[in-house]
Amino acid sequence: MDNTITTYSTLWNLVDIDTKDHKQKDIATLFLNAMDDWDTYNQTEIANFINELKQYFGTPLTFDKVTKMKFDGHNAWKIEAGSSIAELIDISSKFCNQSDFEKIIESFINYYTHEFRKVDFIAELTYFTTEQGGRKTPASSGYRPQVKFDFTEKQTSGQQTFIDKEIVYPGERVLAKIKILSPDFFADSLEKGMKFEFREGAKVIGVGELKNIINDRLEKKPAGNIRFGSTSPHQTP
Repeated sequence: MDNTITTYSTLWNLVDIDTKDHKQKDIATLFLNAMDDWDTYNQTEIANFINELKQYFGTPLTFDKVTKMKFDGHNAWKIEAGSSIAELIDISSKFCNQSDFEKIIESFINYYTHEFRKVDFIAELTYFTTEQGGRKTPASSGYRPQVKFDFTEKQTSGQQTFIDKEIVYPGERVLAKIKILSPDFFADSLEKGMKFEFREGAKVIGVGELKNIINDRLEKKPAGNIRFGSTSPHQTP
């Protein structure tokens, strides 16, 4: 696994935790809305969705081609998705000086890939006190202890990027973005609320609880076919 954003769920999760107001976020949200409205059942792959857009509206995909498509009695959801794509191109043209659909997609994917390099999941971390066997010194944001879940003997380093803090002292709690070195160890295995240990060698210095899984490749999939990730508010009934 790498840092490539390939699915609706991972992109949506990254947009969801983005607290800043900016045009790349607005454009990415419109793209997700379009993907959500598209009427291909179980469409989760970004590349597949883009290919279907091009096949339907034409290549190169432009504002004019999308807006000229008319309702034919059967294509309501495609027209709805197209309206979001048209708005996406319009906003990018006006505010980002970019009307090329491919480059618009590349731009917001690159933006969120930068964030994806820092987070696979968000967790609440509890650092043990020194008396409990924890560290004797504080930890700085960017610290990389080992992460260990109960369901496997495998462990890997997990970089902790603290949220709203730069330093955490023994005995404190902090919300953090966690980026793990070997996500394959935990593929299709993680659930919200799951607990883990973080360690220095064999020494357990704290515990964490999963609050939000960003990388959907790690998330344990529910039984049956669900169109999008279980945390998405855009699911189609």
